[in-house]
Amino acid sequence: MASFVRQLNMYGFRKVVHIEQGGLVKPEKDDTEFQHPYFIRGQEHLLENIKRKVTSVSSIKNEDIKVRQDNVTKLLTDIQVMKGKQESMDSKLIAMKQY
Repeated sequence: MASFVRQLNMYGFRKVVHIEQGGLVKPEKDDTEFQHPYFIRGQEHLLENIKRKVTSVSSIKNEDIKVRQDNVTKLLTDIQVMKGKQESMDSKLIAMKQY
């Protein structure tokens, strides 16, 4: 059921909350109702307007991109340092084997 609800939300459907469902007591019926402005009985031509929501590239904040670029730069620097240490260890190991 949760997967189906996620799909409905992805297409813009929203859960309708009735007054009797708003309390602390669990309702006797376990009915759930969803609505969408383009899902109207007898208005089949509106169905073509129901489309899956897409995340646009513009919704990613510039600060997030900057932080990610900084993280990548730091990781690349760390990798270079580790490569240097590895080369140093390799040369020390070779020197030790020669004795």
